[in-house]
Parts: sequence; structure tokens; C-alpha cells
Amino acid sequence: MTQIVIDSIAIVMTIMVLSRIFGNNPLFRVAQYLLVGVSLGLAFVVAFHQVLRPAVSGLVSRSSNGAILYGVPLVLGLLLLPRITRRQEFSWLANIPLALIFGVGAALAVGGAIIGTLVPQILDTSNRPLAGAPLQIAGAVVLAIGTVITLSAFYYTVPPENPRARIVALSATAGHWLLMIAFGFFFASAVQSYMSALNERLGFLLQFFGLAG
Repeated sequence: MTQIVIDSIAIVMTIMVLSRIFGNNPLFRVAQYLLVGVSLGLAFVVAFHQVLRPAVSGLVSRSSNGAILYGVPLVLGLLLLPRITRRQEFSWLANIPLALIFGVGAALAVGGAIIGTLVPQILDTSNRPLAGAPLQIAGAVVLAIGTVITLSAFYYTVPPENPRARIVALSATAGHWLLMIAFGFFFASAVQSYMSALNERLGFLLQFFGLAG
């Protein structure tokens, strides 16, 4: 009986979401509000049990390490609350934790992109030996040339009167085309994922109503 109720709710929600095909309507908005509400409720429960309650417990445990570990983040979190009042004499306090969040987030993003993507790509490209089967050699050459051409698309400091400026401009144009091709593959992959999800939902509907073979 429980599984029937769960499947029925899933069917109703799926139909409400798919009704977006006919335009923005109340059924789709209700499903959208339910998704946002349930997600926020789950996020609040997780934050309370895994962040807020351990922080308060660490503060009242009479431990200096706990006070430092949980006290500083708790104070920074409380500094966000004056932004709710929208009063300038207090809302500026929220800029302190927001600056830390964006600063640390930007540093992690840039550091992750350099260490996790750019440096491994350069090392892998430079360390590939030109040996083995002809296809492997051709793949290594194409990878090296493609990497250089793509990186040249972000090189903007060549003076126009420099004789090498035309070469860099042609390389940058080819790099832009390679980027567009890569973005096209990424977009196609995303569309394929969405189509797989749609196919799974439609199959679920047909199976529930006994229309699938």
C-alpha cells in the first residue's frame, strides 16, 4: 500500500511538471513550489542537525578548542541576520561574512581550476611520447596543437604592429572554433541527459498505467 501511495504521488508530480509543455500554468507552479519548499525544509533540517546544534554544543562544552572551532563560524553566521532588517546602520555587518565567503570561494575556484585542470592538462600534453602506433602519435600531436591553439584564444597582449600578431590572431580564431565545438559537445551531452531523464519518466508513466509492454 505504501509503494502504491509513493508511486501515485510520483505520477501526479510528474504530470504536473510535464504540464509545463503547455506553458506556465498553476499545476507546474505548484510542483515548483513543492520542490523548492521540500528542498529548503531538508536543507534547514540538515543544517540544524549537522551545523547549528554541533556548534552550540561545542560552545557550551567548556572547551577552548570547541569555542574556537564553532564560535567563529557561529558569529559569522549571526552577522548575516542584520541583512534581514534592511537597515543600513546594521546591514553592513553582513558584508564581513559575505566577503569571506566570496573571497574563499573565488580562491578555491581559481586554485582548483589551476591545480586540477590547467596544470594536469599541460603536464599530460607535454609528457606524451611521440612513439607507438601511428594513431597514438597523431593523437598526441593533435592534443598538443589543440591545447596551444585553445590557450592562444585567451592571449590578448600581442601588439597589433608585432609581426607575430597575425599568427596569434589566426591561432586565436582557431581556438575560438575549438571552444565552440567543445561547448557544442557539452550542450549535446546535457540535452542527452535531459532526454534520458524524460524517457525514464515517460516509461514510468506507461508502466504504471499498464501501457508498456
